[in-house]
Amino acid sequence: MSEPPVQFLGLATTTKWSELQSFMTEMGSAAPYWRTLSTAGALVPPDEGWYADWDHQFRLGVYKYIEWCELYARPEDDCLTVEDIRQACTAIGFEVEVESDRVRVLGYRRLP
Repeated sequence: MSEPPVQFLGLATTTKWSELQSFMTEMGSAAPYWRTLSTAGALVPPDEGWYADWDHQFRLGVYKYIEWCELYARPEDDCLTVEDIRQACTAIGFEVEVESDRVRVLGYRRLP
């Protein structure tokens, strides 16, 4: 017997993802590192690393399939802090989960 398909509750729009990408591009080298998980289970980048390029790399993803995007604060003093990242994401309208060194932006929530 096969497993029922995973169902998701949509939490983010393409417009919100585009706003996040634009804001982080404007932040330049102060922007956090990022990685995403798609609703199909694909991690980007695939080696469990992190991307720094918001202008070109983030645009390659298809926004409507992002289950979550983790934003990892860079350690340098002149970069966005975890709290800065949280504030920016919630101002855009995202639901977020905050850890000590990163913010997870939710595109979808898995339904039980």
